[in-house]
Amino acid sequence: MHGSKTSEKSPRGLAVVRCGDNTLHRTWVSERRNFDVGISYYGSNSTLEFPEADYFHHSKGGKWDGLFSFFKKFPGVLDRYDYFWLPDDDIVAVAADIERLFALGIENEYHVYQPSLDQHYSHVITLQHRSFEVRYTNFVEVMVPFISREVLVRSLPFIEKTASGFGLDFLWPQMVREIKGDAYCGVAVLDTITVRHTRPVGGNLHQFLRETQSSSAMDEMDVTMELVNDARGASINGVSVPRIRVLSGTLHGGRRIKGMRLARQVWFDLLCRFTNKSQPVNWFAASKHAVKAGLLSQNVILPFAGIVQSVTHI
Repeated sequence: MHGSKTSEKSPRGLAVVRCGDNTLHRTWVSERRNFDVGISYYGSNSTLEFPEADYFHHSKGGKWDGLFSFFKKFPGVLDRYDYFWLPDDDIVAVAADIERLFALGIENEYHVYQPSLDQHYSHVITLQHRSFEVRYTNFVEVMVPFISREVLVRSLPFIEKTASGFGLDFLWPQMVREIKGDAYCGVAVLDTITVRHTRPVGGNLHQFLRETQSSSAMDEMDVTMELVNDARGASINGVSVPRIRVLSGTLHGGRRIKGMRLARQVWFDLLCRFTNKSQPVNWFAASKHAVKAGLLSQNVILPFAGIVQSVTHI
């Protein structure tokens, strides 16, 4: 199917997956769903069909420059939908959870948010913390982001120039702050809903960039980080970045916590309630993550995190 088959009466959410021949997106696509689906196919199988697609697009390239091409082909979706889900194609989920995620974004006026993960992660902040309904953060990963129309429109000039999207996860909170006039109140990880990332992180992407691009994912990240105004306190593969932190959280039952109570709960969830064995969280990673959640000032975080790290090597 080519082009669009969407009627005038559309849901408020559009999921657009950049996918290849081994895509898993059909795990979360069903006939009975209250969101529309866009397929941006980068594979080479001309016989492959996507009857589930409300929009179909075929383009070679990376994830994010390919998504830019999709939105260039279908500019009308920017007015039609309020929220967009832009997952990798190796995510296993169910349609009812995706519907709920769209609804929670609309209900709570989130601008950048994601479901939590249960395995194969890059950042512990994205893992499910079982005590929480939601955690408010300064980071949402490019793997499975939900973003508002306002953030997507602001992002388009940047995603045109990146295949990996690395660095967008730090730029988005800054955009949310500009939109809402408040620091990160619209940026969240939702722990009541998880999705499964089925493949180890990074391998396919970095191989693709080595074979097809003149720059690496970290080169792209370095360029994007030049646009981020937040103070740096960490680095990822040599690129200086802000420290990734949980700012506050809402527990099951509705209690909002921050500070040391937040730190204790984050630490407990990662070490005592996270049960995935394929990529377990070690003591140091959980402790550093908790320290960053409990101490608000980076002037305190940096030396304290250093102490924690030194203790682990004694």
